[in-house]
Amino acid sequence: MPGVFTVASREFSDILRSKRFIILVVVFSVVFMVGMASIYLTVLSTAQGLGIAMPTGFLGRAASVIASSMSYFAPIIGIALGCDAISGEREKGTLRTVLAQPVYRDTFISGKFLAAFLAISIAISIASIVNVGGSIAILGVTPTSDDIARLALFVVFSILYAMSYYGIAILLSTISKRTTQSVIVGVTLWAIFTFAIPIIASLVAYLYRPITGIEIIQRPGGNVTIIGPSPEEMQRIMEEMRSRAAITQAINSITPNYHFTRIIQYILNTSIGLMQGKPNVSLTIYQGLASAWPHILVLALVASVTLIASYIIFVRQEAR
Repeated sequence: MPGVFTVASREFSDILRSKRFIILVVVFSVVFMVGMASIYLTVLSTAQGLGIAMPTGFLGRAASVIASSMSYFAPIIGIALGCDAISGEREKGTLRTVLAQPVYRDTFISGKFLAAFLAISIAISIASIVNVGGSIAILGVTPTSDDIARLALFVVFSILYAMSYYGIAILLSTISKRTTQSVIVGVTLWAIFTFAIPIIASLVAYLYRPITGIEIIQRPGGNVTIIGPSPEEMQRIMEEMRSRAAITQAINSITPNYHFTRIIQYILNTSIGLMQGKPNVSLTIYQGLASAWPHILVLALVASVTLIASYIIFVRQEAR
């Protein structure tokens, strides 16, 4: 065990001093604040123009920006730390040097895991604190004790989300002979999970469950007439919409991104009613956790399985 902490201490120090880590934290902290400011100004101008009241409470105004920003930051920090964790050491020749000393392979990779967990925790905590602090300054709304508890849970699950991507990245790094290979595959997987799968899910749902009953007629002169569904058909259309939503969710559920989004929607109380096709409701923290636990379990399994697979593969490899 002391050997694990020695390796973790060395690795953790290297991560914190790396330009990559510092740049990522600074850039995303700035992006968080800029995003909050732009969203606030847009909502404020729209509310004033249409006579709509601004959302009340801290999370009512800040949750969407906090969640959307972290959905990008957490995977990127996980991939950035994991893609060269093993292959980078192998390419630089330091892996052979370290393992030539009285350091076991399981001690080495366990230290890597621990250092990455600590670095990711610090990065996400700093980014979240900066984001919340900037939001308070911009919005002028102070979080309540309930908001603080929800934000603390948000940080915990964001770390879990980042570790799931770190597990995928270090698994690729363990298997790959070169860092460029693991980086390319890792970034490609992230792009597929983040952008391609949602588009594919929507397309499949649209083709498999087309919504009929609304007719659009173009008349001479460019006038357009929309013939809506009869009251008798409305129930059928609602069923088709629910079926389409179920197909979309089933396809999206293969990605860690989907499960993180659902967890945060429950924890931060955003659009719960809209997700379930009901009027918007407010869940307590305990109700949110009870609803989110299947998605929490999936993220935990992704992180655990990939880290265990990396551990087994690395321990059985020969040093090169």
